[in-house]
Amino acid sequence: MRRGWIVLVLLGSLGLAQEMSPASLQEMGNFIKKTNPASYLLYAAEAKDFVEVFEPFILDVRTAEERSRGFLPGSAHIHISQLPDRLGELPKEKDKPILVYCGTGHVSAVAAAYLRALGYREVKNLNGGFRAWLELGLPVQRP
Repeated sequence: MRRGWIVLVLLGSLGLAQEMSPASLQEMGNFIKKTNPASYLLYAAEAKDFVEVFEPFILDVRTAEERSRGFLPGSAHIHISQLPDRLGELPKEKDKPILVYCGTGHVSAVAAAYLRALGYREVKNLNGGFRAWLELGLPVQRP
């Protein structure tokens, strides 16, 4: 049931919510109510400290083209559309810190919600995404 609901969350976030059953929409709403944004959003300066202190698995869910322009040092690249098929590349430990980012923080918010629904407890989303990271002049790796 949980895995099916996760798929519904992703579909709903992609504008297909009108096709979801009322029960699935209710379950999605309950998940949203229980998720406190302060528990998973990090601004770029906080994310820098988070990376330095906790050494998280850093996940870039942008396109290959976006990544070719630069990325957070040490990050793994799995485009969000491939994430469900590449879960084996994520940490096995569900309590390992994970920092997810995209270009603006919107797509990575979907990825972070998906990972949290899978049971990863320490998933953080970079609010403002790579753009916010760049605006602070934080370290960037180039291909």
